[in-house]
Amino acid sequence: MKINSILHQMIKGKTLWIGLIMLSLSMLGVAWFYQYFMDEPPCVLCIHFRLLFVVIIIVSLIGLLTRHYKLGNILSSFGVLASFAFMTERAYQTLGTERRFITSECTFGLNFPDWIAVDKWFPSFFQPMTSCGYTPEILFGITMAEALMVFTVVMTLFSLRVFILSFSRKTKV
Repeated sequence: MKINSILHQMIKGKTLWIGLIMLSLSMLGVAWFYQYFMDEPPCVLCIHFRLLFVVIIIVSLIGLLTRHYKLGNILSSFGVLASFAFMTERAYQTLGTERRFITSECTFGLNFPDWIAVDKWFPSFFQPMTSCGYTPEILFGITMAEALMVFTVVMTLFSLRVFILSFSRKTKV
């Protein structure tokens, strides 16, 4: 039960939300590094990951501002959980495309509406530049798709636990 107590303190304080912001910024930094220094252009699925990390940053900022309110914690925790759950689906799609057990419908365009055309607003970071299929090896023979699959499952489970605990915490209504 000590883990629940630690998670309660993280939700109530700034630690969880700042940690998620730092994690997301780090992951975006890794994406930037691979794109510009390792010459690994992003595919549509890679851009989806980047966008989801931006969503986690926004939701975490809201969670940071509303951390003393139960409804704020519940909604922010759900936003993070939903983002990591969708990221897990994208990771499965990426791994399946890489290993060829899924035939991806990967295109060069995000096909977003004009009001959220991030690929046109920030093309240097959000524009797909290659087709899906190959992900670079990151360390010890582990590909980015494999690492993302493990990472997103772990973070989804962690986020689920935080979401459940957000209901039981004594906070302002």
